[in-house]
Amino acid sequence: MKLLSALPLLCNIPSLAIADHQSTIFSKRSTVSNPENYVDVFTGTEGGGNVFPGLARPFGMVKLGVDVIDSSSGNAYSGYAPDGKISGISMMHESGTGGAPQYGVVAQLPYTDDIDFATELTLDRQSADSGSVGQYQVNFTNGVNVELAAADRSGIYHYSFPSNASAKILVNGSHHLSSPLRPWWSQYSVNGSIEANDDLSQYKGSHTLKGGWGEQSDWTIYYCGDFDTKPTSVTSYQGTNVNENNGESSSTKQDDSFGLVFEFDKSEIKLRVGISFISSDQACSNIKNDFGNDYDTDQTIKDSISKWNDEVFSKFEINTNNNDTLTDIFYSALYGSHLLPSNRTGEAPSWNSDEVYYDDFFTLWDTFRCLNPLFNLINPTRGGEIVQAMTNIYNHDGYTPDGRSANQNGRTQGGSNSDIVMADAYVKNIDGIDWDNAYQAMKKNAEVQPPYKYDQFAPDASNQDGRGALPDWLDLGYVTRKYTRSVTRTMEYSYDDYSLSVVAKGLGNSDDHEKYLKRSAGWQHIWNKDASTSKFDYTGFVQPKQENGSWADDNYDPLSCGGCYWGDDEYEAQTDNDSSANIYEDDDGYSYSIYDSKVKKESRGLEDYFPLVNHDSKSDDTDDFSDDVFTNRQFTDSNTINTDATIHEDQEDEDKANS
Repeated sequence: MKLLSALPLLCNIPSLAIADHQSTIFSKRSTVSNPENYVDVFTGTEGGGNVFPGLARPFGMVKLGVDVIDSSSGNAYSGYAPDGKISGISMMHESGTGGAPQYGVVAQLPYTDDIDFATELTLDRQSADSGSVGQYQVNFTNGVNVELAAADRSGIYHYSFPSNASAKILVNGSHHLSSPLRPWWSQYSVNGSIEANDDLSQYKGSHTLKGGWGEQSDWTIYYCGDFDTKPTSVTSYQGTNVNENNGESSSTKQDDSFGLVFEFDKSEIKLRVGISFISSDQACSNIKNDFGNDYDTDQTIKDSISKWNDEVFSKFEINTNNNDTLTDIFYSALYGSHLLPSNRTGEAPSWNSDEVYYDDFFTLWDTFRCLNPLFNLINPTRGGEIVQAMTNIYNHDGYTPDGRSANQNGRTQGGSNSDIVMADAYVKNIDGIDWDNAYQAMKKNAEVQPPYKYDQFAPDASNQDGRGALPDWLDLGYVTRKYTRSVTRTMEYSYDDYSLSVVAKGLGNSDDHEKYLKRSAGWQHIWNKDASTSKFDYTGFVQPKQENGSWADDNYDPLSCGGCYWGDDEYEAQTDNDSSANIYEDDDGYSYSIYDSKVKKESRGLEDYFPLVNHDSKSDDTDDFSDDVFTNRQFTDSNTINTDATIHEDQEDEDKANS
């Protein structure tokens, strides 16, 4: 079993260096040749990793891969499971996510016999799937081999049927991933239609769905498919109703199946499929933009490998002492970390514009600490586009996302962590961002209570958009047990407000800088220096408070987050890294973590420990803090960071910082 999770591995690979650069220009070189050969696309697919092993280009809209029904594993979050029946090979997936499955739409399967529409439409594998960067293959027990290739917004299916068998391709118009383990978060098919043209060389369709982990309202995916060889016949189906020689099918019933079956007199068939959130005609245009008039799977695979090397793999030098295992882990993690978010510029259905747009932030509360800062370091162009896309989402939808898919903001777990992503881009001097506009988006998170949306697991406040517990935060400076996840929210709201203070100072807004800097110390209200656990003889922990301001002792254990879920005091513990650990110093200059015992100093505000730099001062005076952070950094193989980018003109050089 491959239990490796891509992002934590990537953040902890030793002797990692980004190629030398001046400002934001990175040279393109690598210490290994053909780094794509070190990628195992199945890394992280099992044991709850839910990594998508199918085909995608960096940040591509298409994620082409198999959807598996496996009763032993339940939800197939990314569509894939190593065992079980394949219900479709579909065009869209998420990767590395929890919650509940999303997408699995625009699917098809190859058949060699008559199809029984009264039974489950699935096929068995003959052998394990094979995959690599740019290429994926499936072998079915009916003798059909399928080779897949994908571009940014369309893909190619290459079917090889047995020469002595019928050749049929079922295009399933209602297919989608469901959530048997969490049916309350399952997707549902609302309606859809599909129609072939007169000579059967092309079909177009649409599919409207609702639900999913983000509890989305209705959203529609459009698609277009064309064959390199014309079918000899077409059959439509709706439920168990079958009509031969009919090229149209539709349904308006929830989860009612519908689609078309094309039959061929050849054994080698290539099919190109494009998708769009705008129209089926746009989906056809996406095919043309990606492939022109070609159906060349080999060239598409080569182009995909080239894009991965140019944009991702070439940005790194690694020193693994010829350790192939470590090299495999690194490049597999690097690959898996660039599947999301999805670049959908020009594909936002309600915007009617070509503004930069990314979707599938699934989710920022999981990526703001490591992955988004990585994008800003190795690919500042993408980093800038992602932050500007968040700003554009605010302009059109009202709030920046914390979680988002299917063109709608989804859940918010703790704070408004887009604030942190934006501040990270700001201090790294990332271009392509309207910072005045972005700062207004951050301020709305910090000041405006989001509209209430009922959540059965935490009905106290909205878990979509902004900061649901903002009334407590504004009135008290911390969040009480009046709201769920009060400890998590307090800690993250503090971090969020510090992020606002950094951007405000850079923009010359001294009043806001001081305001949010002061608010960022709010977490100290829930620091109980007397809270202790006898198990390790530790003293000093964060602890929830009741609405009257007293410490909440019931159901409180410093070593446990309880159920660690939406209705608890803490959803998850913050990462114990330098930015949250070394917040105390004794008279001799020794630092103590919030997890350490025998704390000797009073707590300090976030501004005292946020910069990841070596602290020479042993003063408790918070005025000694400098907000000018992340300067003069450059990756070296001693695992330290420097950069030549100047963030503010009057910025002083700082010492090298440990990563």
